Amino acid sequence: MKKSLLLFISMSIGMIAQAQFTTKQVYTNPDLKKAMKDYKVIAILPVGTQLSFKSQVPYLNERNQASERINTGLANQSRIYSYLLPRSNRMKVEIQDIEKTNLLLLKSEMSARPDQYTKEEIAKILGVDAVLSGFYESDAFLTEEQVARDSTSRRIPRIFTSVKNVLTLTLYDGQTGKQMWRYYDYQTQSSYISDDLIEGAVRNLPFIQ
Repeated sequence: MKKSLLLFISMSIGMIAQAQFTTKQVYTNPDLKKAMKDYKVIAILPVGTQLSFKSQVPYLNERNQASERINTGLANQSRIYSYLLPRSNRMKVEIQDIEKTNLLLLKSEMSARPDQYTKEEIAKILGVDAVLSGFYESDAFLTEEQVARDSTSRRIPRIFTSVKNVLTLTLYDGQTGKQMWRYYDYQTQSSYISDDLIEGAVRNLPFIQ
């Protein structure tokens, strides 16, 4: 009886801990399987980016967030593509090369203001059946503390970074613009978006067998 009780308590604690540390949320449209039968090519769009930067370190307050958002969005698009390529032999759809995707967006002038176009319009310009759109949010906070140096009484400044990284990936049907699949997850760590966050999202993509 005592062993059974201990086993029950142990399992309950494990379930509670798992619930507390599970941050990802996944939505799947009921019509996804039916729609995916017609998907031959999908495109990965540059990842939308929102950066929030707060610093207690005076000389680290100046940042060019406009260019940083663009560069971060392209970098995360490339990361998603890089994680998908090795899995392409397990996929029933083709992933459009991101260089082609970005060039077509640039030629159509959609890359300047992608939020002014519907996903159907973007899919038509790209010539794909569905588009994978992402949004990355980063909330960074920097502090500076005086830390004692080993074997001396001197104290040196050290910068500590706390970053909450949030990633949302959404698969849109190219004909209707409907959300067919949506993934959300976040991590709080000491650096900007990690490969773990990208890889976790890619592993959950519905067209990977």
